[in-house]
Amino acid sequence: MPTRRDPCEHCRSDDNRPACTRCRTSGRRCIRERPKLRFLNSTSVEYEHASGGQKQRSPTISDLSFEYVDETLAVAALYQHEPSDPTTRDPNASPTTPILIPCTTPSPNTFLEHNISPTIIHPPQAHLTLEEACLLRYFSETLGKWFDIGDPSQSFTTIVPQRARTSPPLLDAVLSTSARHFSTLPQDQQLQITRRFGLPHGLTIDEPSTLHYHNRCIAHLRSVSTEPNAILDENLLAAVVTLRFYEELDTPFHPHPTTTAVRGLQVFLEAQARPTLSLTGNRSTSWGLRQSAFWVGVRQEFHMAFTQQRPFRIPLDILDLYPAPKATSGDHEWVNALLILAAHVIQFCFDEGAARSVSAYKGLVERRDEWVRMCPGSFEAIYSDDGGDGGGFPNRWYLDGCHIVAAQSLGFVRILLAMYNPLLLGVRVGRSMMMVEMEKEVKQAVWEVCGVAVSNRQSPAGMVIASFAVVVCAEWFDDEGERERLRGFVREMRRECNYWPGVEMERRLERVWSSRGR
Repeated sequence: MPTRRDPCEHCRSDDNRPACTRCRTSGRRCIRERPKLRFLNSTSVEYEHASGGQKQRSPTISDLSFEYVDETLAVAALYQHEPSDPTTRDPNASPTTPILIPCTTPSPNTFLEHNISPTIIHPPQAHLTLEEACLLRYFSETLGKWFDIGDPSQSFTTIVPQRARTSPPLLDAVLSTSARHFSTLPQDQQLQITRRFGLPHGLTIDEPSTLHYHNRCIAHLRSVSTEPNAILDENLLAAVVTLRFYEELDTPFHPHPTTTAVRGLQVFLEAQARPTLSLTGNRSTSWGLRQSAFWVGVRQEFHMAFTQQRPFRIPLDILDLYPAPKATSGDHEWVNALLILAAHVIQFCFDEGAARSVSAYKGLVERRDEWVRMCPGSFEAIYSDDGGDGGGFPNRWYLDGCHIVAAQSLGFVRILLAMYNPLLLGVRVGRSMMMVEMEKEVKQAVWEVCGVAVSNRQSPAGMVIASFAVVVCAEWFDDEGERERLRGFVREMRRECNYWPGVEMERRLERVWSSRGR
């Protein structure tokens, strides 16, 4: 391998050490120029792949770091002692995109050969205002739990708030979501929270603040969209997922919601699906932010496709790369497999190009039954009764958030398979026995989903998800007593979760029921 050129500034051609020939002859001090290295927006994982090095293992999220890679000890030592001043960065480099500085002929095994520890560049942390600090803390202590159901590492509670301090797009996504939710709380509850933060006079978060952070997040995402490899940045994926939480809760039933986060999420999920699923397939790989954000995005897409009665927007052939869970797989891996099955059910029901044959339908039913039969025993409720004290809903107690997600997702699948049974085509006129059975199946599934929510209030997302099922299936409830229980459920969800579209949900229920008569 050729030696790296580092000539004396007097001759610019001689690389002899410790002094060049001309300086040694003339007795001058030999002055070396600082090596001129080019900045490349990339990650160490992608660099190893491009260099053709043999991978000994699948890359992990911990590999996505800032590294200096060079083949000489001298240059590595030079930069190890250089301060990481953010003002010396390449002006075109995104603050959220890792920067790799390669040499002309890099070696992926440099650190192993020379026993050199890589230098990590820590991006500068944001200087937060009091309002921003409160909103970041509110996300960490409250809203992160909404994302972390089914996440073994609780990434949105622990990792995202810290990453947001050095990633402007992620920070503004978190602030906009926190501001939107916090502003819907009653004044006394807002004051109680801010007093707990040590602010005796409270803090006012209004609509202008919410829009400010939201628009600033969109501007940041646009500014980094032209960066090479920005689409593979896990911080940006987390930002888009967080931003979509804001938008999906604002207009969950709107048939044509704003495409800001919808299209952005689809692009990021497609781009990061393969590395995410390959990491997931490696059982020795730890769960990281990329996996957490990816599966939150898949779950969001499932719920939005269900509420808006539309096809799944993430290609199923990509999701099908996910390896089938085994007996030794974690519970969250079984939930991911169930979400993929749910995506196939959504596509069967709403994709006009899907083959809605009886055989395809039976295949989905068999896959659902197989999942229920093969999943670990931990998914069974620790307590169950059909009477319950939650307004007539059944009691189903679960110990983990992913078990709640699985129970409610199975309820959604049950609703879809009942409503779009191809055997019922052409039988919707009249009260045939099959139609009666279908209505019974839908109503029982809605009741089950609501029961899971009211008996597991430790998961605030459960009440919101169940409300989706109530609104979508409202037309199947003719009994006034059942309607009143469902009204009460949505109102209780509003009080407990302060979920701002709750008023619109009630209006939709009343419109459906008034059109069908009381």
